[in-house]
Amino acid sequence: MSFFKKALGAVGIGAAKVDTILETHHASPGEEISGTVKIIGGKVAQEINKIDLNVMCNYTVEREDSEGETTTITKNHTLAKFQINERFTIEPGDEEHIPFALDLAEETPLTVGQSKTWIATNLDIDMALDKSDRDYLHIVPTELQQAAIDAMEALGFKLYESDCEGIDEVSFSRLPFVQELEFKTITGDFHGRFDEVEVVFFNRGEQLEIIFEIDRKARGFKGFFAEALDLDESKARLLIDEADLEDLEDAIYDILEANC
Repeated sequence: MSFFKKALGAVGIGAAKVDTILETHHASPGEEISGTVKIIGGKVAQEINKIDLNVMCNYTVEREDSEGETTTITKNHTLAKFQINERFTIEPGDEEHIPFALDLAEETPLTVGQSKTWIATNLDIDMALDKSDRDYLHIVPTELQQAAIDAMEALGFKLYESDCEGIDEVSFSRLPFVQELEFKTITGDFHGRFDEVEVVFFNRGEQLEIIFEIDRKARGFKGFFAEALDLDESKARLLIDEADLEDLEDAIYDILEANC
């Protein structure tokens, strides 16, 4: 091997590359994701110490400065870390295919609105320029989550926005954020009675905890002042499992009716 090739490899030029190939890009929270990490040798032999696979997502945090101006900051969060501790040498022009399987966290946010989830692959290799890869996932609702969304839509609501928002108190969540699904009424018994209903899901194994934040429609001066003071919001909690699906629409109706 020429000195010139060795010198290029030392600074990352012509080094090994990585490409993660997923069997599917669609999955629900808690499900398994599998695939193959493909490593393509460069112009010089290089030693791979390990491979890191991190499941990442994004969320937003609002910061207020001394003048009262609010700025929205986007942050990334690592939902889970996985390692392939397989040390080997990749020769010039060779390919290595390393299969993997990992479980998505139950807290993985749904791919709605600006929420994104991806697998970041990184080779532990010296001085490589192209040693990482990013593969986006489409996170779809679990059976219980989808049933709750369907029940809201059957009651005349439409899911119009979603965001993962940073939170200060994390006693009820292991994450520094919660994903809020925002529904507005378009028809039905509650049309015109609410500004919106925000729903937060917490997967609890075989159960789903649903938190409702209900923003009542302001009526007249009394309603206007209540809205201005944030007194028009109330919260409710519902814990369901598969046995509750048949009566879920009625259960949500009763919660909303009680908070009108």
